[in-house]
Amino acid sequence: MLKGSIANRYSTALFSIAKERGEQTSITSELDSVVAALRSDVALFGFYTSPVVDRRVKEQIVGSVLDRRASELLINFVILLVRKRRENLIEIVARQMHEMLDKEAGREPAAVGAPMPLDAAKIGELAQRLSRLYGRNIIPHTKITPELLGGLVVQVGDRYVDASVSGKLEELRRHLLATADTWGGTSPNGKRST
Repeated sequence: MLKGSIANRYSTALFSIAKERGEQTSITSELDSVVAALRSDVALFGFYTSPVVDRRVKEQIVGSVLDRRASELLINFVILLVRKRRENLIEIVARQMHEMLDKEAGREPAAVGAPMPLDAAKIGELAQRLSRLYGRNIIPHTKITPELLGGLVVQVGDRYVDASVSGKLEELRRHLLATADTWGGTSPNGKRST
């Protein structure tokens, strides 16, 4: 949580400057490319996030690698993260930039858990249903969660709906345990004890 709130200061500043220039979408895309490059090469990611590499050396290398591949704003931002020893925030900042883009465009993400992959048609139908239900443009982000057994779990903002098989089974289990006292002295096989 602390990393997220620290990252929020950086992402808010970056988004604000990019918005003033009308470049919020392109800067977010460039940041995504930097994050993807870092994640695709373990050695590069290790170098970038290493606390023992001299800051000036890291700044020079990062600047030269990004030169002509990214805007001056993004290069300066990544170098700022290096100078402030906040390199480990880059992925969180990228995610927060997307959240700000979504908010600006009137889109709201929904975390959707499903026991198996959903095809594009089902995701589209789910997006339409959720958008009608919440009165906003909902963008579902699915995650495979095999332990759900069937159905879905959906979280939009602070609202959580569990329509999964495992959720219904858990609800039934709790109901049975809560009502077991009202059955009287029955044994596990259902016969009344004496």
